[in-house]
Amino acid sequence: MQAQGYRVTLEHQAGHWWYRSRRELWLRQVERAARALGYPGRRLELLDYGCAAGFDLASLARFGDAHGAETADARAIDALAGGGAAASSSQAFPIHRVPDDMAALRGRFHIVTCLDVLEHLDDDVGGLRAIGALLAPGGQLVATVPAYDWLWSGEDVISAHRRRYTRDRLLDAARAAGFEVLFSSYFFASVLPGAAAVVWGRRLFSRDWQSQTNLDAHPRWLGGLLRAVTAAEARLVGDERVSLPAGASLVCRLRLETREVRS
Repeated sequence: MQAQGYRVTLEHQAGHWWYRSRRELWLRQVERAARALGYPGRRLELLDYGCAAGFDLASLARFGDAHGAETADARAIDALAGGGAAASSSQAFPIHRVPDDMAALRGRFHIVTCLDVLEHLDDDVGGLRAIGALLAPGGQLVATVPAYDWLWSGEDVISAHRRRYTRDRLLDAARAAGFEVLFSSYFFASVLPGAAAVVWGRRLFSRDWQSQTNLDAHPRWLGGLLRAVTAAEARLVGDERVSLPAGASLVCRLRLETREVRS
C-alpha cells in the first residue's frame, strides 16, 4: 500500500461511518466463527492479517488472544499520521512481520481476519493459501474485499489495489485455495448508488480523480445518516440473516476443506 493509503486509513478508521459499519459487520462474523469454535468457554487465538497499525486488535481481543500481521512496521505506519495508534497497539498486542514471521505461526490460529487485503496481492489464491497455513484444524477465515471493477476510483489507486471483486471471483479464489464457503454476501448495498455517482462523477469531471479518497466525498452532516443506514445493514449481513445480491463491498466466512495445512 502507498504511504498515502496508510495515512488515509489511520485518519479515518476510528470514526468514519464506513470503517465503523464494516467493523460491526466483520465482528459479527467473527463472533459466529468464535461460537462455532467453542467461545466463550474456550479462549481462542486470533490473527488480523494485514492489520496496518493494529487498530482492530482491541476489538478482536474480546474473543481471546489477538495478534496482528503486517508487511510494514507498525510504528512506521503510525508515524505517517503523527504517532499514537501503533505505539499503543504494539505494546498491547504482538504484531508479526509478513512474510518473515509466518513460518513460526503455522497452524496456530483459530480465526484469521483479512480485511480489505486480498485486493492488494498480486496472487490472491497464493495469499489465501498462505493464510490457510496459519489456521489451526477447523479454523475459520473472515475476509472482506471491495466490489466491482466498474467502481475503480482514486481510493484503489491510493491504496495500490490490484483488483476489485465480484462474488464469483472471490469465491472462486477461495475454493482454489482449498476453502469451504460458509457464508458470503455483498454489503453496503444501501450506499451503492451514491458510491457509483461519486466515483463516476469524479472520473468524468475531475482531472486528479486518481489522487482523491472517497472517504471525504460527502459533507460531515451526512455521516451520521450514512452510519445509521449502513449499521443496520451490517447487523443483518453480519448475523447472516440476509445475503445481499449487490453492494460496494463483499464479505465471506471460510473454513479449510480438509485438515491438511497448505502452503
